[in-house]
Parts: sequence; structure tokens; C-alpha cells
Amino acid sequence: MTLLLVIFFAVVGSLNRGISEPIVKISVPDATGYAGKSSRIILDVEVKEGYHIQANKVKDEFLVPTTVDVATDKNIELGKPSFPVTKEFKLEGTNDFLDVYDGNFQITIPFKTQRGVKKGKYNLQARLRYQACDFKSCLFPKTIEFIIPLTIM
Repeated sequence: MTLLLVIFFAVVGSLNRGISEPIVKISVPDATGYAGKSSRIILDVEVKEGYHIQANKVKDEFLVPTTVDVATDKNIELGKPSFPVTKEFKLEGTNDFLDVYDGNFQITIPFKTQRGVKKGKYNLQARLRYQACDFKSCLFPKTIEFIIPLTIM
């Protein structure tokens, strides 16, 4: 009976870890653009302390790079996302260094609107895909879906 209780609490504890605060949070301040002009969208990313996520460009084909995908809009031309400088991290038990992001950082996405774009508010659907790791192991890749609020003046 005691063994069953220990197993029960171990299973419940592992389930609770799965619903704790997320490892990666993303926030998007409202972006503003002007008809026919270039501007940029800034994504604020926060990685939970004790974790890191793989860089946008990874050295190992088995690692999942961090990527941002934004749905297209015929009136808004998106540029290539710009990621921050990476940090080197050595996973426990390995000899190689990984390129990673941790803590708080920003991803910048340049954009340009068409000259005749209708002024107003737009919501662009977006996804951040990443693979998080702690100092011992890497977790399965995850995707966060979010909205980029964009105002065209």
C-alpha cells in the first residue's frame, strides 16, 4: 500500500510540473506603420530561469531551431526576422557547445506597407516554434501561437 501511495504522488507531481508556468512567454507591443513606409515589429521573448532555447541557426541537425512565422497579408510585406546574438551553452555530459537564447531578448521583424493600404488596425497571426532545454536535457519542441497587433496610420 505504501508503495502505491509513493507511485501515486510521483505521478501526480509529474503531472503538476506539466501545468506549471510556461518555459517561454512572448509579448508583442502594438506596432505602428505608415502607408508606403517601412517599420518594424518587436517581439519580446522571456525564457524561464534555468532554461534556454535553441538559436535560430543550430549546429546540429537533430536540434530544432527557434523560428517565427507570420501569416501574410497582401498589403503588408514582411522582411526576414532578426534574432539576437547567441550565447554558448554546454549541455551536461557533452563536449560540444550549443548556440542558444536565454533570459529576455527581442526578435525584430521589418515590414513595409503598400502605398494604398487602408488605414486602421490589423491583426497578424504568428507562431514562435522553439526547443527548450535545461542543463541536462532538451524537451520536445513547442509552438506558441499569438497575434501581432498592427496599426497603419
